[in-house]
Amino acid sequence: MSKLRVLVWDENPPHAPKAVYPGSINGAVAEGLRELDKEGVLEVRTANLDEPEQGCPADLLANTDVLMWWGHARHGEVKDELAARIAERVQQEGMGFVALHSAHYSKPFRTVLNCTGHLKGGWRENDPPEDEHIRVCAPWHPIAKGVEDFVLNGEEMYGAPFDVPPPLVVILQSYFPLGGETFPSGLCWTVGKGIDANFTSGPGGGVGQGEGIGRVFYFRPGHETMPTYFHPVVRRILYNAVLWAGKKV
Repeated sequence: MSKLRVLVWDENPPHAPKAVYPGSINGAVAEGLRELDKEGVLEVRTANLDEPEQGCPADLLANTDVLMWWGHARHGEVKDELAARIAERVQQEGMGFVALHSAHYSKPFRTVLNCTGHLKGGWRENDPPEDEHIRVCAPWHPIAKGVEDFVLNGEEMYGAPFDVPPPLVVILQSYFPLGGETFPSGLCWTVGKGIDANFTSGPGGGVGQGEGIGRVFYFRPGHETMPTYFHPVVRRILYNAVLWAGKKV
């Protein structure tokens, strides 16, 4: 059986402390995938914005089954042509796309889902960092396999409403006790070929209707100063998400 080819991309964030992420964020995410890949079904690579062709040359992208994307402060540096190429791979050719944390503002995410990704409820970085309580809302979904409600001790708050298309499923929901905010922290969609183009309900103009060829998952936690991507439950969620986005489950 052929392996699922996964590319974990980040913007090479200079603001992510080396004490927290010595191998950068993409390295931590990739480490978690390899750690859980007991059956050897994944082929995991990493890339970043400062590499040639912004880490996503056409031949590499063409040979990627699932692209994981973490961005924060350098969204504007990503070329529009790259975002369009990623969207084409997802919408027309069925590449999976997993967007992490601030990647909701990234060009690929907004292009793939045809949305602004705007946090209409704002965000908050508290000092000391606040807890995030995460509830599993769809325990039957493959991304939630082996996952129960949990707490992240120290995260950034995001506030709803969240300007994205109606999701196929809300898998995870966050609650921030400090201010009482809630936020849908694990959402999935299918996009591209197979979607009913005449469905116009919601801001996405129809990307949430029907079964599209491309699978997309958004996971909210992952502030760059917090060791979120070393958390065992987070690693399980991301591993499950890669299998789902790559159509292995």
